[in-house]
This record gives sequence, C-alpha cells and structure tokens, in this order.
Amino acid sequence: MLQLEEYWNKTIMNTIENISMETLVKAHGDEVLKSCIENLDLSVICDKEILKAAGVASRQWIQEIAENEFFKEFMRRTIDGGRLVYLLGENQQQVQLMQGFLVEAYPEIEIAGGYALSECTGDHDAVINEINIAAPDIILSALPTPVQEYFLKEHKDKLNAKVWYGMGEYCQDKKVVSEMAGFAKKLLQKGIMHSILLRYHKNEGDDSDE
Repeated sequence: MLQLEEYWNKTIMNTIENISMETLVKAHGDEVLKSCIENLDLSVICDKEILKAAGVASRQWIQEIAENEFFKEFMRRTIDGGRLVYLLGENQQQVQLMQGFLVEAYPEIEIAGGYALSECTGDHDAVINEINIAAPDIILSALPTPVQEYFLKEHKDKLNAKVWYGMGEYCQDKKVVSEMAGFAKKLLQKGIMHSILLRYHKNEGDDSDE
C-alpha cells in the first residue's frame, strides 16, 4: 500500500498484476511472458496454493490471499481518492460482468468507460485512443494470460494512466487451480518465478506459524 501511494505522484504508469497458478504455469517455457511478469512494479500472489507450494506457512499471508485483501484495500483507496477506473476485457460480456461485479461490490466506484479487445480490428490504436480520451487514473484489465502481459509490454508507454492493474481472469475454476498446484510446486522447486516469491518471504522464522 505504501508503494501504491507513491505511484499516484509519478509521471509514468506503474504496473500491478495478480499472479495466479495459471500465470505461473504459462510462464514456464515462455521467456517473453516470464520477463513481462518480472518487470512488473508490483506482483500480487492471488492463489494461496502458490505460497503452500513454496513452503510459506504464515497463516496471515495465506488468509490475506484467500480473502483477496490487497485488491479490497486497493479498491477502498481508489474510491476514497475519487480516482477514475477504466475497464479492459477480452470481450463485451467480460467487460459487462466485470462492471457488474465492481458496481455491486463497490457502489461508489467511478468508472470512466470500458473496452472489449475483441472489437479492436487490426492494431490496438483504437483501444489506446479510447482509454486515453477517458483519461482514467487506473486501468483494470481482465484480459487472460498471456494476452494481458503481451498487450502491456507492447503498449505501456502509450497509455496515459497512473496505474495498470492486471486482474487477469478474476474468477478462476477451483478445480483447475487444484490441478495446477502440483505442477506449480515442481516449477517453484526448480526456482521458476523465484524473484516473485522473494517479495513474500522474510528472514527464516519471521512471521511464521510453523
């Protein structure tokens, strides 16, 4: 949250993204995707299974992830600051579902607009123009991985916003998450995505319920 407060005063757009089991698995063998994730300003683990696979035993961290505490606090500060939000999704149905969820969960949210990437033919100039015309403070993306990361990599410098928040496919199938857990554990043991997990570790024994 302290990092987030610094982002509002910067002239460049800072990037935040939820890191799920799906993201972790897809990054294996995709060096471009892996690089995109490692270059994010803030990575937020959103699957508690990732922490379990990494051997992180803190009940507090697991609970924060299970209850999506970071996103909830992010939205609270967004509303308190009167900041405009723009929604970016893969198709119109997804954009509408995301808007419905946000309006119901956060009635005071100010949404400047939304765009479905599937409606953008050819290059992405149209969507970039629409976003910049709306002049949002925050771009909330529900694009799937790796579309989300590739889009950000290609167009980050063209987007006029303070914060990009890559939510990914927000509501994931729990069965799929469970099936990915074993494979993700193997990746973690090999050191894949280790730089992301380091952000969640402290010195051995600190804040641990082992």
